[in-house]
Order: sequence, then C-alpha cells, then structure tokens
Amino acid sequence: MKRLRDFLFFVMACYMIVACKPGVPSEIIQPGDMEDILFDFHVADGMAQNNPAASNNVEYNRSLYRLGVLKKYNVTVAEFDSSMVYYSRHADRLHDIYEGVAERLSQKALSLGASAADVKRYGTITADGDTANVWLGERSIVLMSRPPYNNYSFSVVADSAYQRGDRMILNFDCDFIVQDGPRDGVAVLAVKFGNDSTVTKSMHFSGSQHQTLEIVDMRHLGVKEVKGFFYMNTPTNSQNSTTLRLVSIYNIRLVRFHERSSHSAAGAGNNNGIAGVPSERKDSAATHPKDSSANNGRH
Repeated sequence: MKRLRDFLFFVMACYMIVACKPGVPSEIIQPGDMEDILFDFHVADGMAQNNPAASNNVEYNRSLYRLGVLKKYNVTVAEFDSSMVYYSRHADRLHDIYEGVAERLSQKALSLGASAADVKRYGTITADGDTANVWLGERSIVLMSRPPYNNYSFSVVADSAYQRGDRMILNFDCDFIVQDGPRDGVAVLAVKFGNDSTVTKSMHFSGSQHQTLEIVDMRHLGVKEVKGFFYMNTPTNSQNSTTLRLVSIYNIRLVRFHERSSHSAAGAGNNNGIAGVPSERKDSAATHPKDSSANNGRH
C-alpha cells in the first residue's frame, strides 16, 4: 500500500510540474499566429527580391510588403517587435515555431514547382543506389544569431556502397528574416579520402536562393567521411541582442553520385594522369566499414 501511495504521489507531482509550465503571455503573439506571420514574411521577402520592376528598391519593398503582412493579421509593428523580443529570449520556442515555417516553405516550393525536379529526383532515393541521398540529418533547420543556435554540423561515415571517384553534392534552399543588418550564412562541405587527405569547400549565402556545394573524388582515392556545417554570421558591430536574425535552411540533401562505368574503366587504366594513384579500381569495401553512421547536431 505504501508503494502504491508513493507511486501515485510521484505521478501527481509530475503532472503538476507539467501543468505549471508557464505559457506564452497573452500580450505576446501566440506561437501559431507567429508561425503564420513569419511564413508570410518569407513569401513577402521573396516577392520583394524577385520583382524585376523594383530591383533597385528591394529593401523598401521588403519593408512595405511586411507592413502589409502585419496589417493582414491586425498586428502593429510595436506588437510584433515586442513579441520578437520575447521569443528571442525564449529561443527554444522560437526554434519550434520556425521549424513549422521551414516545413511550410518546403511544401510551398514543391507546390509552385521551385526545385521540384531536384527534390523529386534526389529527395526520396535510397542510400544504396548509383545516385543516393545520403543525408541523415534534419531536412529543415533554423539558425539564429546566438549560440548554440547559430550553427549545425553533420558527419556521415562512408560504407561499402561508396566507390572510388564518387561525387558528393550538398544541396539546400535558404531564406532569411533579418530586421536590420546584412544577411550572411556560411555552408562548409569537407570530404576525407582514403589517404586521409581532406578537400574542403565553403560558401557564403544570403537571400532566398538554392545553393550547391560539390566535391569530386578526382584522384579515385575513395571517400572515408563527409562532414560539414551551416553557420549564421552575426555582424561584429551589432549592439542589439534582441534584433531578429534568422535563417531557414530547408530541402537539405547530400547526394552521392557514382562515376559512370565507361569513364570509370578508362580512369582505372590511366589514373587520370596523376602519379602515385593506384591503377587497381576494386570495390572500396576493404577500406570502409560496412555500416555508416551520422553525428548531427549543434556545437
């Protein structure tokens, strides 16, 4: 009986802890409404950036369109700004909101045909074919300008499905919401090869764009590991820690292409003219573990 009483007391205590978790204050824009507003902000930003008739007034039109969004939801600029200050101080809640925004942006891109061919071609293929999407992380991520939410790293260990001469391509779409200051994100892709050498490529991105980073195993050494990260830069002269700075990165794909058979056979004989590269082009399973693993997260 005592054990039962203790168990019931424990269950009630847990319930009270969960029930007493503070919600979003009533004077703050609620999470569902904030998701709608931020989603429409992204659409408005895209309209401002892609309007050829107003290419010289992008910032002006962006502000004008955003005011239209706030009017649509009957929200004043002061109410929106104070709500963003609240969510910036509760980054976990803002991150949850923006995950919903990122998913809706991805669905809208497909419905409008933007990047649809690429998504359909590489988004659902298995990880053991000649062309494979080997991305094991989150398909959509949101970065803010403050640690630990300002970066996302990934690592994929190669397995026996990888071959010498593979081409690795990192694809993603991005969109920013920044109240003021520059829009600056960084993507890095690094491939470690069979001789432990590493090739790294990086790029800065801004605006609403589709981005691609590519590394090819030119020397046919075999891929050991693919790593990289996304990072959101914060202006060094930024004084206002509550200024809204977000970037949504979505439709993320890490695509592995096998080298074409005919080219592969030719490359095996001449090693592409590179001295010191073995001419034997057997399956790289002997140099790679059978199973692949990934370590995805923020650091």
